[in-house]
Amino acid sequence: MKRCQRGAVGLLMMLLIVLTLGGLMLALSAGSGQPPTATSTASLALAAQGLAGYAQAQRCLAGVGSPVDYLPCPDTGPPEGVAAMTCSGTVRGRVPWRTLGLPPLRDGAGECLWYERSAAGARVIAPGSTVAGQTRAPSGFTPVCGGHYGVADYLEPSGGNDQTLVLSAALLAVPANCP
Repeated sequence: MKRCQRGAVGLLMMLLIVLTLGGLMLALSAGSGQPPTATSTASLALAAQGLAGYAQAQRCLAGVGSPVDYLPCPDTGPPEGVAAMTCSGTVRGRVPWRTLGLPPLRDGAGECLWYERSAAGARVIAPGSTVAGQTRAPSGFTPVCGGHYGVADYLEPSGGNDQTLVLSAALLAVPANCP
């Protein structure tokens, strides 16, 4: 009986992941003034899955709270790809790909993805190409991703060129096999 239950739970989890990714892709295409590129869409989905998986694993280890409480901080400075030790309020930085055990994730324009974490949740951002007033000259602190950590040179207040993917409540749910 337990083996059948595990199979049913696994099937439900796979269905949930497929439906969540489908919803994420729809939300992404609806939230941007431009059609998402396949590269940006795939990278955003992978980053969202990595962030959610990290938060769920940390929540399971702790045994209390919500996975949202365990989202990593963004990468806000050297070392590159590593989550900042602490963050409060709304914080923007690059996706902490090393912390998540992922390769550097890039959008269709070749830029590494950015990430915004707040008390309410998170979103992953593909900055796209530069727009008027932005400069992405290398700083020497980002040898893999290139450029620098200046948020205004990657993310526009109006959304502009950015493609955004919000981590949904379903993606950040407590796993069934977690205490």
